Amino acid sequence: MQTEQEQRIKNNILIAQFMGLDWELFTPSITVNYLVNGNYYEAHELSYNISWDWLIPVIHKCFEVAEDCEMVDIMHNLQVAEKTDTYIAVIEFIKNYNLKN
Repeated sequence: MQTEQEQRIKNNILIAQFMGLDWELFTPSITVNYLVNGNYYEAHELSYNISWDWLIPVIHKCFEVAEDCEMVDIMHNLQVAEKTDTYIAVIEFIKNYNLKN
């Protein structure tokens, strides 16, 4: 069973892949680092779950690829400015998007 931190990292990697981020394998530690705004971040440093600055560009991409009525949960959570629930809605949107495509 995954810990909450492991699940968060997995979800943030899912978002990074959805965003098409460039990544690089760094050795000798064999870590995958994702390029965000000109800086490399290890998977545990990705901050989609805690920062609107990280999450809002993801929401914009969701709008770009969404079909009718797929953004209801994201829109609702944005209206009440609930970051955690918006993050969860984004994860669910991406999972559904990946299943369709």
